[in-house]
Amino acid sequence: MKEVVLLATACMLGFVHALEVDHMLAVTTYVSRNPAITAAARFGARWGIGHSIAVLAAVGVLLAFGVRWPAHWDAAGEAAVGGMLVVLGVWAILSARRLTHEAVSDARPTAHAHRGVTLVGFLHGLAGTSAAVALVPITMLDRTAAGLGYLAAFGLGVTVAMTLFAMVAAVAMRRAADRSRLWSRRAATGVGAAAILTGVVWMLRAASA
Repeated sequence: MKEVVLLATACMLGFVHALEVDHMLAVTTYVSRNPAITAAARFGARWGIGHSIAVLAAVGVLLAFGVRWPAHWDAAGEAAVGGMLVVLGVWAILSARRLTHEAVSDARPTAHAHRGVTLVGFLHGLAGTSAAVALVPITMLDRTAAGLGYLAAFGLGVTVAMTLFAMVAAVAMRRAADRSRLWSRRAATGVGAAAILTGVVWMLRAASA
């Protein structure tokens, strides 16, 4: 019974963790380029998988060797995520300028885009926030197997949440596109600007740490 409660808690924490602003903005920049629900679901799932692999690998190593997460890695991770958000934001804004109604309706996600969103999820998984959320309960576990089970459930919650969010974002972006080409551009540009602003805040916070 304890194991079930632990895994359910890990899944819930992963679900909540996925819905942080920087995570949602990163995935939405991809969704804004191709707001088809199936494509968005794949983007969200691939981001979640990348994130989960990073957390499972990093924290798994710490568990295996019985060491703690170095605090100074948090600032480096935040700076890297901030820079990545700025790049994604610029990419979203430049893409919005070329956006047409036909492109929104018919564009197919490329293999490069899928690899990119997986890498973004991986980098997010290495950032300080996920380490703190995932590692605090892990330090209270006696068995490595239980710790790895916790991390797997955490990753499942992350992946499910981001897949669902990406689908909701796709519906919103699709409605904007159906309304007019101007609205689709505005939506994509707004997402890009928000990503840039959030990225700059993250980098400033990392620099002051």
